[in-house]
Amino acid sequence: VQDPKHAKKTSRNAIMSGARLLTFGNSTVRFEQLLKLSHIPNSVMYRQDVIKLDRQDDGAAYRVFCSGNLQNCYGIIKEDMRGIFVYLFIMGELIDSYLNREIIPLERIKMSMTAFFFLQLWKKHI
Repeated sequence: VQDPKHAKKTSRNAIMSGARLLTFGNSTVRFEQLLKLSHIPNSVMYRQDVIKLDRQDDGAAYRVFCSGNLQNCYGIIKEDMRGIFVYLFIMGELIDSYLNREIIPLERIKMSMTAFFFLQLWKKHI
């Protein structure tokens, strides 16, 4: 990964790919879940962030991982939405630990290590 913005776009595009299915235990991360989140009345995402999307759009990648989108996801959390909530939270934390200059170094380390250990466990699960 060249830079954190590229990582954010790659993480978002992994959800959009029909070639792979991201699994988390008994939950999954799918395109359809982002589509549902984009149709919520107070959604931070636009329809074009999901349908006929520009895969290089930094703003769309930001909106997918922003806290407002996580709140919407948590607000309608069901068995179906657990996977996408976990994915958005972990990947968002990892990228935020690098990009957010207001976070103190110890907190950055905690965020990065949490993501690192989660990704290692996820890799073993797969």
